[in-house]
Amino acid sequence: MCRAHGGSTARHGEFTDRVFPVVLPDARIYRPQDRIGYVRYWEEQINELDEAMRSVSAANLQGFREDIDLYTEIRAQLPRPADVLRDMNTLSPELHRTSECSEIFEAVMTRLSS
Repeated sequence: MCRAHGGSTARHGEFTDRVFPVVLPDARIYRPQDRIGYVRYWEEQINELDEAMRSVSAANLQGFREDIDLYTEIRAQLPRPADVLRDMNTLSPELHRTSECSEIFEAVMTRLSS
C-alpha cells in the first residue's frame, strides 16, 4: 500500500477515483489471513510505544502521543483501503515496465480531463 499514512487518503472520499494502485507481489493483501498481519503489526506498534511511554516521565512525552494517535488511526482505517485495493483492478509493476507506464499515464490524463 501507499505510505502508511495513506489511511487519510481513503478518508477524503472518492478513494478509487483518486488512486492508481500498483500492487507489488509481496503486498499480501488478497487473503484475509495475510491482511491480519498488517493489523497485528500496527497493534504491536501501538503496544510497544505505549509501553515505552510508560517508562518515562510524562513531562518527556511531547510528540509521542501524536505518534500513538497516528498508529491507532492507521490501525482503525487499515481494513477499508486494503479491501478496496484487493478488489480494484490493480496494475502490476511488470505491466508498467513493458508498457513504459502508458496505462497509468492514460488513466491520469483521462481523470484530469473529466
